Amino acid sequence: MRTLSPAETAVLSCRAGFASHVRVLVLRGATWTDLSTLLPGDYLLGASWSDSIDAPVSTASVSVVRNGPDGKRLSLAPMVVSSVLNTVDATYQPLLREGAYFRVELATVPLDTRRADVPTGAWREVWRGRIDEVDAGGDELRLTGRDLGGLLQDTWAEVERTYGSAAGTPVQAVIQSILNDNGMASFGLYTPVDPLSVRGPYVQEREPLLDAVTFLAEQIGWDLRMRWREDAGAFALTLWSPNRTTNVPVATFGPENVLELGELKRSLEHVRNVVEVVYSDKADKDATGAKKRKTVTATHASSIALYGRRWMQVAEAASSLIDTEMEATRLAAAALADLSESALSLSLTLPGVHWYLEAADLVQVLPDGVHFDTAQHIAVVSAEHECASSGEARTKLQLQGRPSTSRAVWAEKDARPGVAPSAPFTGPSAPAGLTVTNTVNGFSLAWTPAATGTEWDSYELHVSSTSGFTPSQATYRTNGRATRFDVQDLVAGRAYYARVIPRDAKGNAGPASTEVTLAPRYVAPAMLLPTVTYAALPLNADFEALSDASLPPDGWSVSPGAWNVDAFDEPTSVFSGARAVRLAPTLLATKLGSQRFVVRPEDLVYPSVLMRGNTEGTNNNFTCVLWLAWLDANGNLLPSGGISTVDVGVASSLWKDVGRGQYAVAPANARYCQLYVGKGNALAYTLFLDSARVVVQSKLEKPVSAVLITASGWVWTGVPRDSPSYYRNEGETVLGGSIKSGTLGSACFQLDVGYRPATEMRFPVVSNGAFGWVKVTTDGYVTPMAGSTTEFSLEGIRFRAVA
Repeated sequence: MRTLSPAETAVLSCRAGFASHVRVLVLRGATWTDLSTLLPGDYLLGASWSDSIDAPVSTASVSVVRNGPDGKRLSLAPMVVSSVLNTVDATYQPLLREGAYFRVELATVPLDTRRADVPTGAWREVWRGRIDEVDAGGDELRLTGRDLGGLLQDTWAEVERTYGSAAGTPVQAVIQSILNDNGMASFGLYTPVDPLSVRGPYVQEREPLLDAVTFLAEQIGWDLRMRWREDAGAFALTLWSPNRTTNVPVATFGPENVLELGELKRSLEHVRNVVEVVYSDKADKDATGAKKRKTVTATHASSIALYGRRWMQVAEAASSLIDTEMEATRLAAAALADLSESALSLSLTLPGVHWYLEAADLVQVLPDGVHFDTAQHIAVVSAEHECASSGEARTKLQLQGRPSTSRAVWAEKDARPGVAPSAPFTGPSAPAGLTVTNTVNGFSLAWTPAATGTEWDSYELHVSSTSGFTPSQATYRTNGRATRFDVQDLVAGRAYYARVIPRDAKGNAGPASTEVTLAPRYVAPAMLLPTVTYAALPLNADFEALSDASLPPDGWSVSPGAWNVDAFDEPTSVFSGARAVRLAPTLLATKLGSQRFVVRPEDLVYPSVLMRGNTEGTNNNFTCVLWLAWLDANGNLLPSGGISTVDVGVASSLWKDVGRGQYAVAPANARYCQLYVGKGNALAYTLFLDSARVVVQSKLEKPVSAVLITASGWVWTGVPRDSPSYYRNEGETVLGGSIKSGTLGSACFQLDVGYRPATEMRFPVVSNGAFGWVKVTTDGYVTPMAGSTTEFSLEGIRFRAVA
């Protein structure tokens, strides 16, 4: 519990209640800006923050008014550059931005105290952290963040280093060294009480800093988080242990000051009254120098009598800092203290903000005569605080059992025992014949159990991104009672490594298997629909998807030639995207062929590809060819005219667009098409290929010859002019040809149904070098109305036809 001033103590004990006022300050440059005192006034709507023993960092959320009375000129939305509030010395510097630091302060004052009358000394800092997200989408702008421990969540130990020593290094010194080595020396670790625990030599692998240092605290049953340090008047990263034996509550709450009593339950779920800790004793080694495996067991007799024997095992790895009998005994005692009781779970909602309460504080809840009739001493698991600028405020407490560290952490230790086998705890022999099948974002791993040795009962899977790793709690993935593991949540394209550890029915671990390499794959079209054809352009036209580095880009094949011999993935010389394809200077006319796509007879197919050569120089025989292969309904190459050479380009040091403007017409029997691009000669030269493209255009409809109306006198003008005709093109009727000698105002011909306009239309035309005009009516009659009868052109007339 944080220390209260005499005035705060008096206010909190007032039977009439108390007032809670909140303010939020944001750091911009070197200045803290109060969101409640901005021009033209108070922008703050409210703030909430929470802390839980089960979460390594606390979070906060703040709501503010997005715009002032002057609209965008006084806006807090960070993307409004013209806002005065986002400007410092005529420079755009948004006040609310991701990464900015902010703090929440609270004043606990007598009930009728207005915010404006809060004394300066009454404000207390209750939360400090960094903005993770700013949401300015609604009328209320909302920002959320994590406390300063979030910096350690976002910062990785990027280099593997060895910590600890053979003589033993204090755990708090190891934690500080990890912080210092990774650029976080500003986090001066505060350890109010020496844990008297040391760390032997071990390798710290790559992982978030908070995971690395929290793991060290959890190994000894302690906790690590940002807590208020009274002597410094600031939040500090603190290594601490709850006072598990205290019976003195720090606060009392009764029915008269409880708004709502929520959850009230007891459960056997986490009860453990026999705790066995398996450890490697550094003071007792075998002939090979390996630390002998030993156990200590702690029991709680009264809990066993009440609930029956409920056993758990915490098995520490050989590199664990739990490597003496004293350390193992302390760990077992901490587990019993936290787990031997069926802890009462209780949630309370209180009026006002009780900011002074901290995780693992012991509080007293007075009886209401309905839910319980004796006072309950119960510890704070989490506290959620809400306070509006209007003064409305409340605190929701989640209470459970006695002061402890996270029961979820203990459950994790129980669910996945350690991994370091050693006599006399020899487990089954290592499995053999590990077989990996790489899948989308994961893998399937199967093996053969050992034929000799102790009978296996289960297996553990360990996965790491580091080759040659030693299995540990940090690499533990899952366990199971089968000879196969399937994992689907890895990052595609990265290399991972796996080992399998066998266990017997007593939980004894055997030696780990040999290491296997994993290569999670991307989703490839062929994996989803391996025999499908596509009525669309070739997939992966830019060669970006390369699910398997041992195969060509997805949707493409090499013929002739072999991938990674005559053709390679090219990540450097690219035109667009992240990769291209390089054809090597081998004595083979290597080509890439696309997956087939659908065409129709007489389609116009326009292919192209970007190509350039390499350092072999310019030679007219160093060419890139662009082919279209026509396939029948069975996917076989047409026996006659099966290959159309669309274009040939000479390679040079510059990118060239081969095939631009060129096309081929799909033969009558063609149903599918494939694009082939590559070397035109079997000579030693290099080609780089990128951005293949195919445009398919449906064939144009054949023109319909117009039947001229004899009585009108209109006849065809004759050669070299086209005869009068019309056709449809993507929903439009297009007229063409030339006529003469008719009577103006008389229809020359009638359009068929389906070619006619929805309304009467008039069009200007060329008439013997001058202008005339034509009328087209809804019944399809085309009537020259004005112009010369010597030559009357119908070219250029087009309109939307009625279907």
